[in-house]
Amino acid sequence: MIEVRSQSYGKSQVRVSHIRRNGSVHEFIELTCWVELMGDFDAAYTAADNSLVVPTDTMKNTVYVLAKKHGIDSLESFCRLLARHFIDSFSHVEVANVRGAESLWSRMEFGGEPHTHAFVAPGNESNTCDVTAFADDLTQTAGIAGLKVLKTTGSAFTNYLVDEQTTLQPTDDRIFATTIEANWPCSDPEADWTTIRSRIREQLLAKFAKQHSESVQHTLYEMAGAALEACPELSEISLTMPNQHHLLMNLAPFDLENPNEVFVPTDEPFGNISATIARSEAEASA
Repeated sequence: MIEVRSQSYGKSQVRVSHIRRNGSVHEFIELTCWVELMGDFDAAYTAADNSLVVPTDTMKNTVYVLAKKHGIDSLESFCRLLARHFIDSFSHVEVANVRGAESLWSRMEFGGEPHTHAFVAPGNESNTCDVTAFADDLTQTAGIAGLKVLKTTGSAFTNYLVDEQTTLQPTDDRIFATTIEANWPCSDPEADWTTIRSRIREQLLAKFAKQHSESVQHTLYEMAGAALEACPELSEISLTMPNQHHLLMNLAPFDLENPNEVFVPTDEPFGNISATIARSEAEASA
């Protein structure tokens, strides 16, 4: 005999953009949404009975219908709206997971004046949100992805463990490049996480730029600490920071010196450093 041990299904990468028109001034937001449902769907697998299956095409359409009916005030509020819709609309849905990513658009400026309806995308950075809704509860995490940063000095790596396989040479001056991914639980999902995210981002960038780094681990810890100090709403923050190497080019065959000026950017292999940094139990209970 065989049985369904676990199951879920959903719709991935539903892209939606929305314009909020305030007279001649427009607000624009673009999201990508992932919807996943868990519940009483075993019969679809075991008995070819689709009577309780919410089609994934319906999930896709729901994104657009809710965007029309309610607008999109923020990434977080729209993810909560979607998740609660599936829980409240279908009694056999036990868990609704909604993940969203916001493509960042900023208003163009000309002569210091913001344009009313023209926007520019700065790169691959996005805001992220994950909502899990149950019948009587909801959890939310928020974050940042694709935040690509680099500094040309103020970074070292020395005094590491050396064994017979070690060829890396210590350095007290190197390029430090990474693409930051950050995530944090939202203790109060209804709080203004758009504003809180901006404060977190500002602290992460300031510490990255201004601190002398002894390692990626050292900088990650200090960046997380700065975010926790500036944002009392945070209990913890998780950071992933790949070490995206820029290797000094050997120009000696061309009779040229290279005093940390010309480098070869490399995509792989790369070091990958991650950690969750939290308030101490004493501080959290204070």
